[in-house]
Amino acid sequence: MAGYAEVRARLENDLLSKIEPGAFQFVPVQTRIDRPSKPTLMLKLATVSRHPGAQSVLMPSFILTVISEKTDPGQADQHCDELLDILLAPIQKLRWVAFRGAEKVAFQTKFTAYDIQLEALTAIKKEA
Repeated sequence: MAGYAEVRARLENDLLSKIEPGAFQFVPVQTRIDRPSKPTLMLKLATVSRHPGAQSVLMPSFILTVISEKTDPGQADQHCDELLDILLAPIQKLRWVAFRGAEKVAFQTKFTAYDIQLEALTAIKKEA
């Protein structure tokens, strides 16, 4: 059975292999950004929950944050909608990942972004 780090790495690799190379800056951890120079993706493990049908199986959920580099609020809002459209097709090609929703947020209170909720359909067994 894979661990959380392995599932996260698989999600990162699978997603990045399905989007245009160089289209996004990928930051593998949640961190501060002074000013993104292009659209930026950040991935974090958000929650771990028990599988409803199996007591010893855990299901990790992730947040993929996509951040617009635009500073004008109107441009950034429209740009984020376009970035979400760009990402949803490759996300849906990942058969082992379920798209659960997307919420528009303010990243570091100054950049427009979406938090995309993803759930790994690959379960992780708890150690006995």
